[in-house]
Amino acid sequence: MTNQRSLLKVLLARRHLTTRAAFAAEYDKVARQVDRNLIGTAPSREQFTRWLACKVKTLPRADHCRVLERMFPGHSAQELLSPYDPVVAFPDTGDSPHGEEKSTNRREIFRLGATAMAVGLVENVWNGPDLLEQALDLGSVSEGRLVLLEQEAERLGQRVVKVPPASLLQETLLSLSSVRELLGQRQPAHVQQRLARVGAQLATVVGEILFNSNQFPLARRWYLAAARAALEAGDGYLSDIALAGAAYLPTYAGEPREVLAHVLPRLEQNPSPSPAVAWLWGFAAKAHAALGHRDAFERAIDASRTALERSPADSVRPGIFSFLPEKLSFYEARGRVDLRDAPGAANAAARALAAYDLTDTTEPALVRFEHASALVQTGETEEACRIALGAVTDRHTFLSVSVMTRAHEFGTLLPPQSPEARQWRDVLIGFERPEALPTPLPASRTHT
Repeated sequence: MTNQRSLLKVLLARRHLTTRAAFAAEYDKVARQVDRNLIGTAPSREQFTRWLACKVKTLPRADHCRVLERMFPGHSAQELLSPYDPVVAFPDTGDSPHGEEKSTNRREIFRLGATAMAVGLVENVWNGPDLLEQALDLGSVSEGRLVLLEQEAERLGQRVVKVPPASLLQETLLSLSSVRELLGQRQPAHVQQRLARVGAQLATVVGEILFNSNQFPLARRWYLAAARAALEAGDGYLSDIALAGAAYLPTYAGEPREVLAHVLPRLEQNPSPSPAVAWLWGFAAKAHAALGHRDAFERAIDASRTALERSPADSVRPGIFSFLPEKLSFYEARGRVDLRDAPGAANAAARALAAYDLTDTTEPALVRFEHASALVQTGETEEACRIALGAVTDRHTFLSVSVMTRAHEFGTLLPPQSPEARQWRDVLIGFERPEALPTPLPASRTHT
């Protein structure tokens, strides 16, 4: 075992806490949160060396375990002192109190595919929100490095709607790793604030990737981490963006009341107009329509339109950090389909398609489904199926959870025994079927 290193050693190296003195200082800080009587009880130099080198035959005393587990949330003391495995971090055992939970977590990550299986990505996806918040709790980077990180976050926020989202996972996590390390170095306050803002943006990108990959529980944790980072940065706008991103989850889980519970408390604060606030009103409008609340839908759509019109012009831009007029038209089309206002839905869908960048990977396809749904309501079933087929076969379309959910919903609008319904079922045969989520949803599939 002389050449082995523990998971603890790897995690400490990432925080630049490799010396016993640095570790002891961090230990005391965490001990203060657990039990002030534990301050000053860090392991001796010899014991610390054994911990790093996997030379521990039995677990240390309970107080040490408590502090270690608070220092590294999500890991048991046994895991931290076990040999580090670069792919799965360490083998779970029945003695680990987190064994069953972590096995489940890994299975969720494995479903992301080969991209997520690169060395270190499994740990980063699962533990990323915790690590980001730990770094925020701790704390000068050059202006050039800071600007590059800010530009990269903006680029990823725009790029994530142009390519299969999971293809950006690795570079997003790498950028976020740099941000975490810098946050942990106690930067000057104004630099710390800018880094926290970048962290909020990058965490939002990861949330978007995981949502599109049908990983709802993980996406929720990343959106929460993004909101926390935005709060640390004092950026209410990015906090609203994270709140809006998280609204995707109950929306596509078919829980409109949960959507309203999620967005209305913020909207009731009468926030200043912004694209993020317009987005929140858009979610509220769709939720009201799903519940059959026509008047509330009209009020929410009007509020969304007003917020967008009164937003600063330079804040209305492509990507997930804003909300465009065409997206508002898309949300209006969906709401009018649910309210069986076929002419209004078709009109809103036409406005959206005329404005969208049709190389975007999901929303143009979703708008086509709204147009097709409106046609079904007017009896033009054959034309509706032609448009719906174009939505899923367009070479730019990524078959995300949102696209596949809408594809299956469209099928339910067709007369069950009609030739068109049978043909549409044939179209969907090659796609993956729904898997267990908060409510049944079709699993996503990479577009080829």
